[in-house]
Amino acid sequence: MIQVKQVLQCLEQAAPYELAESWDNVGLLVGDPEAQVEGVLCALDITEAVVEEAAERGCNLIVAHHPVIFTSVSRVTSDTVTGKILISMIRKGISGICMHTNMDCASAGVNDLLAASLGLTDVENMEAGEGGNLGRVGNLPRDMTLEEFAKHVKLSLGAGGVRVADGGKPVRRVAVGGGACGKLMDFAVRKGADTFVIGDCSYDIMMKAHDIGLNLLDAGHFPTENPVARGFRDLIAEQFPNLTVEVSDVHCDCISFY
Repeated sequence: MIQVKQVLQCLEQAAPYELAESWDNVGLLVGDPEAQVEGVLCALDITEAVVEEAAERGCNLIVAHHPVIFTSVSRVTSDTVTGKILISMIRKGISGICMHTNMDCASAGVNDLLAASLGLTDVENMEAGEGGNLGRVGNLPRDMTLEEFAKHVKLSLGAGGVRVADGGKPVRRVAVGGGACGKLMDFAVRKGADTFVIGDCSYDIMMKAHDIGLNLLDAGHFPTENPVARGFRDLIAEQFPNLTVEVSDVHCDCISFY
């Protein structure tokens, strides 16, 4: 039988802890490394609904991107969201592995999967972040207008909508940063990008992009990072072909557009 620590080792090899930002919390955050794995459920976040889904599917290991324990936790009680999730996982015997910024930076990680989802070619590191691997930049197979590219991003990522700051340029060379990566804008420009696709973009970041002539598209945190759930599944399934590895059906973007 396969143990939790074996799946963890597989993920560590793909996304070494050294790639994680210093403030991050990654690895096995809940559970027994010696426990036998009956099935794996992959998701962007470990939520109460995902824990219930894992139990119903017979999966006693959840692999997620965002850490289920992130900010300082001084107590685990049922009157907090994090507490409810952790108590439920422990009661149900479900372990949790979270690979966050190390998976952002890893080869075939969040940003490579995002670039692939958008059909970028000749993809290279944006040379940002503590490890120098955060963000990617690549080329479109053909030039697009900004409006055409925005529709392409929305469709490719299954986003409910895309916020756009018009830098006044056609779209040729595209930088990507899954999630809140507005701080990497200057790195995108240095790599020759005319367009930057991110999630979680504030007004001041949009204004800066417009002012410096960079097209900026905010496709949302969930849509830009969710491809990693399939990445986790493919990585684990390749290493352990006899293990049931699935992607969550219930985890979805909680932001709607009307």
